[in-house]
Amino acid sequence: MSVEGIIDRIIADAGEKAKNIIEEAEGEAESILAKGRQEAEEYFDRQKKRLDEKYKREKERRILNRRLDRRKNMLQARQKWMNKAFSIAYQNLIDQKAEEYKRLIASLIEKVSVSKDEEIVFGKKGDDTLIEEIVKTLNSSKNMKFTRAAQRGEFPWGFVLRKGKVEINMSIDSLFKYKRTDLEQEAWGLFNADV
Repeated sequence: MSVEGIIDRIIADAGEKAKNIIEEAEGEAESILAKGRQEAEEYFDRQKKRLDEKYKREKERRILNRRLDRRKNMLQARQKWMNKAFSIAYQNLIDQKAEEYKRLIASLIEKVSVSKDEEIVFGKKGDDTLIEEIVKTLNSSKNMKFTRAAQRGEFPWGFVLRKGKVEINMSIDSLFKYKRTDLEQEAWGLFNADV
């Protein structure tokens, strides 16, 4: 073999080895690229899932906040309505006509009185003649012996029954303070039954 043959042979062997190395490198590159693509797809899927869950939670939070805001607004409107209703009821009692007041107060005294002989402290509503009529009406029936207190109470409507250390406060402020919660619940029950 000649030198040129040997050189050709070396070049051919080197070319073959280079071709094998290139094919191996291309195979490894394909493998690396495939693995990289797979890792990228998995990363993309994880990120997409995370973002989808985040979006879903955010959407649910916004929906919940809107519902809470609607509920809060509804409760505020109901409370405003309830305050107005109680304000009107309060004013209607204070502005009550004398005969209606006389009838209602006499009925209330008769219902809440325990011994039927307490001292009655009347509020500011009604003149002395009306108050005397109420006491006379009560005492004229069923062995009742109520007395009228010398001084009137500092409340606009109603009465306080006294006997010894016991007092039954039926003034308008006391009634509205202690009965409001029960009355509101009853009113909401009626309101919600209509809805």
